[in-house]
Amino acid sequence: MRCIFILFLMAVVLITQAIAASAAPFSVAFYYAEKPPLDELYAFDIVVVDPDNVGIQPEQYKSRHSELFAYVSVGEADPQRRSYKQIKPEWLLGDNPAWKSKLVDLANPAWRAFFLDQVVEPLWAAGYRGFFLDTLDSFLLVKDVKKHPALEAGLVEIIHSIKQRHPEARLILNRGFEVFDRVKGAAFAVAAESLFQKFDPITGAYGEVKEHDRQWLLGKFAEVQKAGLPVIAIDYVAPKERERARKTADKIKSLGIIPWVTDKDISSLGVGAVEVLPRKVLGLYDGQSVNDPANSDLHHHIATPLNYLGYQLEMQDLRKMLPSGILAGRYAGVVVWPHNENVDGKNSLALWVRRQIDDGVKLLFVDGFGMPPEQVSNVLGLEYRRLARRGLPSLKIIRRTQDIGFEAEPPLQTTAFARLKIKEGEPLLTLTAQGGEVYDAVGITPWGGYVQYPYGVMQVMQDQARWVVNPFSLLSKALGLEQPVAPDPTTENGVRLLLAHIDADGFESYAEWPGGRYAGVEMREKILKRYKIPTAVSVITGIVDEKGLYPAQAAELQKEFRETLALPWIEAATHTYSHPYYWQDSAEGRKMYSERYLNIPGYALNYETEVIGSVNFINSRLLPPGKKVTLMQWSGDCTPPAEAIRLTYAAGIRNINSGDTVMTVSNPSLTSVASLGVAKEGWFQVFAPNQNENVYTNDWKGPFYGFRRVIETFKMTDAPRRLKPVNIYYHFYSASKLASLQALLDVYNWAMQQELFPVYTSAYVDKVLDFNRTTIARNGNGWQVRNKGDLRQLRLPISAGYPDLVASRGVIGFVDHNDQRYIHLAPGGEAFLVMTPLPPKRAWLSAAAAEVESFSWTPKGMKLKVTADANGFIRFGGASGCKLVPDGRSLAVKQDSGLLTAPLSVGQYGFELVCR
Repeated sequence: MRCIFILFLMAVVLITQAIAASAAPFSVAFYYAEKPPLDELYAFDIVVVDPDNVGIQPEQYKSRHSELFAYVSVGEADPQRRSYKQIKPEWLLGDNPAWKSKLVDLANPAWRAFFLDQVVEPLWAAGYRGFFLDTLDSFLLVKDVKKHPALEAGLVEIIHSIKQRHPEARLILNRGFEVFDRVKGAAFAVAAESLFQKFDPITGAYGEVKEHDRQWLLGKFAEVQKAGLPVIAIDYVAPKERERARKTADKIKSLGIIPWVTDKDISSLGVGAVEVLPRKVLGLYDGQSVNDPANSDLHHHIATPLNYLGYQLEMQDLRKMLPSGILAGRYAGVVVWPHNENVDGKNSLALWVRRQIDDGVKLLFVDGFGMPPEQVSNVLGLEYRRLARRGLPSLKIIRRTQDIGFEAEPPLQTTAFARLKIKEGEPLLTLTAQGGEVYDAVGITPWGGYVQYPYGVMQVMQDQARWVVNPFSLLSKALGLEQPVAPDPTTENGVRLLLAHIDADGFESYAEWPGGRYAGVEMREKILKRYKIPTAVSVITGIVDEKGLYPAQAAELQKEFRETLALPWIEAATHTYSHPYYWQDSAEGRKMYSERYLNIPGYALNYETEVIGSVNFINSRLLPPGKKVTLMQWSGDCTPPAEAIRLTYAAGIRNINSGDTVMTVSNPSLTSVASLGVAKEGWFQVFAPNQNENVYTNDWKGPFYGFRRVIETFKMTDAPRRLKPVNIYYHFYSASKLASLQALLDVYNWAMQQELFPVYTSAYVDKVLDFNRTTIARNGNGWQVRNKGDLRQLRLPISAGYPDLVASRGVIGFVDHNDQRYIHLAPGGEAFLVMTPLPPKRAWLSAAAAEVESFSWTPKGMKLKVTADANGFIRFGGASGCKLVPDGRSLAVKQDSGLLTAPLSVGQYGFELVCR
């Protein structure tokens, strides 16, 4: 922003009547740097961006809640802009030395035509319908004051010309008080900088605005408000002073003015009428140690607890250029998991860390610091000395908090142990050795925290590990995580989700009993027709293609797939064309595609064929009218590169698979629970919530009844924390053996006896993606929640109280599970949650194993419509004295202790709950 702060050396009349505080008519954010955090900016109704830096067009932004406005400099020209080369010298009147820009001749018709045709029109064509008009008072810098009247008239002409060309355009004026009376009819709002806090570009210092300057600006704001327009105050606070920014925004808001408090360059996620609570944690890993970010220790161990806490891990290779912008306000913190003491990459890690600490960003280091001991001491302020590899054989614990011993006791014999001592902070685990020297193995510090190996994750055998420190409390304490509300994709309407999907392997194999048919046919007849729940059925098109592996059987296999995919509760998926097993080169030197499940003659692996080609084949050859492929189910090691994932988005389908959730009684560790997924170059791969029977049967070597053990996983990922939905994930070859088929029947029978909400696998993927883009923002006494509307479940501790069903909006009920309260959201993708210590005095939706299509409160209860894709139920809480009136259906309603429950079969229902 290049608007200068004009100091008028004149007396001003103090405003004695305070502007009445009121709710902001809209929220606004300004972000001019490259790569703006779009997910977080969805929290604001209006987002002003620099069109040259945003990297996305308004149409791509696509939010029903938020709109992009384009920054436009009217009174100055920036030599760095692409359009500057077209500006003629005679259109320039001088310099603004504070911002190194040029003053333009607003009185020149040629300049005005250029501005409208070459600046505004391209932005309109790009889809912008709102404009932030900056530098409106820059003409006052022109030294020849005789030119000012003509310059003012030219400014007025430009503003009116924009509205004449585009009457629906919304214009936010930055100051322009000199011409306001002449253009107020064209304005949508008026902004001005520095009401309480300012930045001086000459001295390079932040500071407080003088009282007489503030009173002058408040007077101008009052005039604008009297004309019926909202006003916006843009104040400047250093990024590390987040609390000052928050208090400044509150003061501005209390005056009935829309606030935005940001850094001097307007390149950070500041505080406005709402304050976004960042839900992303930046994770730094050593890319030389793994071939895929999902295989790193960082992702394998940190992403899952972060997901449960309501956060998303954003991965970044330590050896590549680290983010250079302001991270404060954008990320909730940084977790660093290096693999040696000096990982420089493209820039100095120590300098980068120092910058984050200066900006107030919290950091957690796990298993090391990625920099030499002297830098650890200088940058982090720790006493750090290194021992030889013989280690310390006689360690003793002299202090431990309840955070230690989460899944395993801390080992007291270790190698390569770093002798660390906290100068300021709280040790969670303190050890001593012979001689009385004291070491802090795990600690919380003013800048974050650290955990030394092996007091984070300890390997107990080749394929099993245990957390020594509680990862939930470690992350919360070190990063200062304050997210009180967690979006939760495991549950909807208070009911744990159930999804089923089948990888296509083995469809063409024969069942191993007399008269056995194709395993795919046996599966259809014995499982899919018996358990009519939403299920994704995939196809390996290289198996059924006439040019594929079995040309002689292709017609018969196509016929059987058509019959299966035509079942109403089945959604179609692709399992690729040739079933690649290794998608990438390994860190150990194994080449990708060195093993492929299908060796199709004459075929060379091609991503387009694997994704787009397989989708087109299934859509055109195997599906009935009206049904299309919705899902890619990754094959083999399930580590597709970014380009393959991108193609699924290009094809308009979802993607799933990978993740190794196999928590069992013999491996009862959080380390065996996978995260929601991983992003690769911005494309998100969604992991399957549970693993398939191949894992439980020792890579299909036996025991073939091993898939029964997935029931252990289902139970252990539901308590003491609900970490996953129930996911029945298997292959067609499970119908080729009696033992595996019986195990699958056992799993289905167990699931049918639980209170679960069956959903399509594609719907679960949508909820995970919505988890990533959900924004939660402070708004007065409550929390504003926005997303696409696919994820409708929030979770917070029971101790946080109850949802205030009167003061909240878009909140329709709640239910308790474990120590958590699950808050249900209405359709629409926007809610406002207010908590109260008192239980509701009105009835609420307690649970529903069906999708809520519409909802509204009534004076005596509520109205809603729901759709069930499988047999389910609906339940209302606080419903003593209430009557459930179904729309044209007769239901067996049961009342018990204030709960009112009705069973649901497949179909759509309309209900009205009427209470006394």
